[in-house]
Amino acid sequence: MPDTEKEIWFIRHGESTTNAGEISKDKFSTQLTALGHEQAEAVSEKIPRAPGLIIVTPYIRTQQTAAPLQRRFPQTPHEIWDLQEFSALGDANYINRTWTERIPVMQDFWEQGNPDFVDGAGAESFSAMTGRVRTALEKLQQRDESFIVVFSHGYIIQTVRLMLSHPDLQEKELMRLLAHSTRTSHIDNCAITRAVKRAETLRLHAEDLKNMDEGLFSALTD
Repeated sequence: MPDTEKEIWFIRHGESTTNAGEISKDKFSTQLTALGHEQAEAVSEKIPRAPGLIIVTPYIRTQQTAAPLQRRFPQTPHEIWDLQEFSALGDANYINRTWTERIPVMQDFWEQGNPDFVDGAGAESFSAMTGRVRTALEKLQQRDESFIVVFSHGYIIQTVRLMLSHPDLQEKELMRLLAHSTRTSHIDNCAITRAVKRAETLRLHAEDLKNMDEGLFSALTD
């Protein structure tokens, strides 16, 4: 990696039963489908060398997605970090519903545009989620490993992309852009987002930045 101090790959988990349209019994134990396991195997083969560290979240679907890579590089240490999916909805609006049934409630959440709003028990505010992501990014920059692979979730990786490409965004602007991104630049299961650290600054890889939906940032001036 010429002129590169550190490279971090963020990988969204493989297709889960919730992604496939099944009811969510809770936020933690949702597992991969057969297709999700195939996606996990395929993405593990795209990793060009042994990572210095593999990171997963407390949610089972990221751990299942990371399993093939851990089998491929059994000497690589792995850690569980606080990068689980954004809990925008409380349990009453989430549990025993499919993702399509949750869409109207999520639309209301985004339209409200309040970074400090908490949708009841089991939910977190937008600001709490972005705080988790900022803390993780700071920790990642401080790690000594030159190549780290992070298995996480759609909203979390979208937030990473926005923070690294536009680090000066205020919280309400960031929330507005993340809401916009859910409609315009969906992150596929097992898609890879790369970040590189050069000159003490962590940024999106040039190709990933180029591939971001240009219309996403028009939301700031709508």
